[in-house]
Amino acid sequence: MLNMNNINDKQKMMDYYRTSDMLNLLYFFPQLSPVRDLTIVESEKDYLTNKDYLNVFNQNRVDTLKGRTPILGIENSGKSNCFYDTLVKVKEKDPLGVLVLFNITSEPSERYERWAGISVGVDLGQDVIIDAVSKGFDGREVSKSICTHERYFIPWYDLRRISIGNFKEYQTFQINNEDYQMTRLERIKFLKSIGLNPEVFSKYIPEDYQAIPDFIWLSIIKNLLKQLEKNEDILTSYGFTNFAISGHTEGNNFAPWQMFDKSRYTLVKKR
Repeated sequence: MLNMNNINDKQKMMDYYRTSDMLNLLYFFPQLSPVRDLTIVESEKDYLTNKDYLNVFNQNRVDTLKGRTPILGIENSGKSNCFYDTLVKVKEKDPLGVLVLFNITSEPSERYERWAGISVGVDLGQDVIIDAVSKGFDGREVSKSICTHERYFIPWYDLRRISIGNFKEYQTFQINNEDYQMTRLERIKFLKSIGLNPEVFSKYIPEDYQAIPDFIWLSIIKNLLKQLEKNEDILTSYGFTNFAISGHTEGNNFAPWQMFDKSRYTLVKKR
């Protein structure tokens, strides 16, 4: 077992795709990431040996070592009591695959309860492009380029003047209602495929398109966009000149889990 609070473990954890993305976000934007106590479970034996400790976790992902094919096709509700079953599925796909467990700072939501899924693509010193999906969706759609409901383009030197009052001036796309209906049906199909009850979740996904509310954009402006310029020098020194931060909202705030650089774009979009 590897845990981010152990300095020796932390370096080993950077050898994994998704885990390193999560650690990058915690390092560069600690106020933005809700992730705490990030832990890797390496084997079924590892899990059973530490089962009592691992029961404190409420979020999970799957991962594997960089250089190997990313693990596909294992989806769940995001929060689960079936961690061991997920780990068994991981090992069937990749003997070196691992289970990633963690907690978040807020009460975890269901995948259909979120206001938005958002990906913020950054070309340092040039521009910021935001792709987002709305209520009832999450970061899956934008990180995998499945669909976009709203898009914004912000030139780098406009970051200092951007506010909730002028944010909509930077919108370059909003989905029409007919196309939204198609994405809604696909979202419902996906949520059913991971075992969620459509009688429960369908009411959370509006039948007609509802724009992402201003309080979500205010969270992004305050907690991310205004920090980008401040962090420009340190990001450049670490080679993060092209990267994306993606995830979903928790409550009224953008609470992404991951930050990946340009070399990861293709791999992430294939997942």
